[in-house]
Amino acid sequence: MRVHSALFLVSLLYAILFSWAGEIMPSYISAEGFVWLRILTAFTLFSICSLFITDKAIDWRNDWKRFALCAFFGTAANMFMFFKGLSMTKPINGAVLMLVTPLFVAIIEHWVQKKTPSISMTAGISIGALGAFLLMWGKGAQFSSETLEGDIWVSVNALFYAIYLVLAKKLANKYHAITVNRVMFGMGLIYIAPLGAIPLWNTQFTAIPGDIWLKIGYILFFTSFLVYLLNTYGIKHASGSLVGIYIYLQPLLATVIAMLLGRDQLTPEKAMYALMIIIGVWLVSGKYNLKMSPSIKRG
Repeated sequence: MRVHSALFLVSLLYAILFSWAGEIMPSYISAEGFVWLRILTAFTLFSICSLFITDKAIDWRNDWKRFALCAFFGTAANMFMFFKGLSMTKPINGAVLMLVTPLFVAIIEHWVQKKTPSISMTAGISIGALGAFLLMWGKGAQFSSETLEGDIWVSVNALFYAIYLVLAKKLANKYHAITVNRVMFGMGLIYIAPLGAIPLWNTQFTAIPGDIWLKIGYILFFTSFLVYLLNTYGIKHASGSLVGIYIYLQPLLATVIAMLLGRDQLTPEKAMYALMIIIGVWLVSGKYNLKMSPSIKRG
């Protein structure tokens, strides 16, 4: 139950990200500078947290390549492409395109493991994807030549994020989540420095309004530090496919939040799409894919 709670919280925190990121970039901070700021902040927080945990020494000889790949696909390239794309396309387009991540995860995971996807997983991903797509499309997603470049950036980001979810499994099983992220963000900081350090240095921070600062703070702490900590926990105790399919909950949660704020209304169609997403997540989270330790089961 704890792993589901962690993944649910990840989706909830991400549900707010798309529209707020568009308000920050490129008006106040460039995509390159903001990504470097995210990675720098996360690395600092994970480094501080590492002072309060005990973990085994890192086996650099055997694991440095995997750490380096996770840092590239999961932090530097992933974040850069995501925010670069959002700065050039509509937030709703970015949300729709991220829905292909669970499909990429399932393909990569089963290719690596040389296993045939179960009927339950295939049905769950398909039903959940369709429900999420229809829910987001009804909110006005529009793809055109004007958004094409940004849409491509976000699509490649979805692929890279899927690769990271599969690669990080071995590290999450071997080391503490804080250790994994400290090393990963440390390497990512080096990767992205040539692109992001100077743009961030040249940012006019005094021109940023207070409400934008609050949104920047939310993204830096909740969707950079906390989300990656929870995701690593989820990767350790569940399959990559289950972690990925929780992305389908993001548009559902965004819709629920909008309804609570009086900015959206519940219709029979939206209720049906929501049910499809829930059924999809339930099918993928069945006995075929979720493997939890005894301590997790008791939670």
